[in-house]
Amino acid sequence: MRETIINSFDRYWHNILDRLPEILMGLILLMIFIFIGVIVRRILVNRLMRHEKDMLLVNYSGRVVFLFFLIIGIIILLNQLGLGRAAGGLLAGAGVSALILGFAFKDIGENFIAGFFLAFSRPFITGDIIQINEFTGRVKAMTFRNTHIKSMDGRDIYIPNALLIKNPLTNFTKDGYMRHEFVIGMDYGVDITEATKVIMETIQSLENIIKEEGFSPFVTIDKFGASTINLKVFFWINTYDFPGSITVLKSSVMKEVVTTLMRKGFNMPADILELKIYQEEKPIPLAIKRDEMAKPKEK
Repeated sequence: MRETIINSFDRYWHNILDRLPEILMGLILLMIFIFIGVIVRRILVNRLMRHEKDMLLVNYSGRVVFLFFLIIGIIILLNQLGLGRAAGGLLAGAGVSALILGFAFKDIGENFIAGFFLAFSRPFITGDIIQINEFTGRVKAMTFRNTHIKSMDGRDIYIPNALLIKNPLTNFTKDGYMRHEFVIGMDYGVDITEATKVIMETIQSLENIIKEEGFSPFVTIDKFGASTINLKVFFWINTYDFPGSITVLKSSVMKEVVTTLMRKGFNMPADILELKIYQEEKPIPLAIKRDEMAKPKEK
């Protein structure tokens, strides 16, 4: 038994020594193709950056080119090692199938395909604010497997690319326009037309508020509340030009509108409660309880 094992190892060792030149040539060719892939990727990225501002597409295209040369180098290495059938299988399953079979993981192949479609369909670019399911953040980068976003509270979230394809995706900054609204309650006795005019003038005077045609601020009557007429204020902001927080800007607009209305004498009451007594003929039961501790001390 021992001699059989030794003879087997000896036979394999001599086989490796006999094929050593082919193995070395395969490794050298693999390194050459990796080097070519790095050079071609660098040239492609530099050229795309001159004409394309979307870094997601630029970086993804560079990774695809490098992966292409890497796969060719691996196939050549397999042929040099005498694994021509395995290499032929990879070539027969070119493209998507080759990637899925090559990685041997369904989710990796699925995420790679999803990343390919995301890179070229461009539902978002670097810097866009997107929402997918319960995750919201600014896009930082995209790889073959996932998309990296930075949430508003500073968390780094890595979302598999397949989820971005399968689920509804919201892009808040696709064209740079984002609308906000808030509700403000006015007393029933005020002049609603005049209040609307004051609100419009206040918003029009603020910076970072879009005033273009089709994106102008406007005010509507939202509903008649129990104690107030609720006005709904709509305004647009440019997410590309605004340097600070969008939430801070909305808060500033609300504060400025309320301050101006109060300064001009408009009343914004709180909820009014009406108490009705249906037994009018009977006296209202009222008892006053005096605190014994509050009685003045006798001298």
